[in-house]
Amino acid sequence: MPNWTFDLSSAPNERQQLDSELRNILAMDNLGRGEEIYGSVAITYSNDDAKRASLIGVLEGRGVVFSWTRK
Repeated sequence: MPNWTFDLSSAPNERQQLDSELRNILAMDNLGRGEEIYGSVAITYSNDDAKRASLIGVLEGRGVVFSWTRK
């Protein structure tokens, strides 16, 4: 079960950084590896704006679970 961990707390724009990371996960589908898009994403953040990344809902719709830790 794939699991991803991202520490966004030092990123200048956490929301944008998270969308970039999530785009990389979704790119697996374009490579014909869509069966790998499940599991969990653990995120460490300092700005609540990170929780408004546009691709969160897309991955949640595919069964990916997000866990959040505020730093």
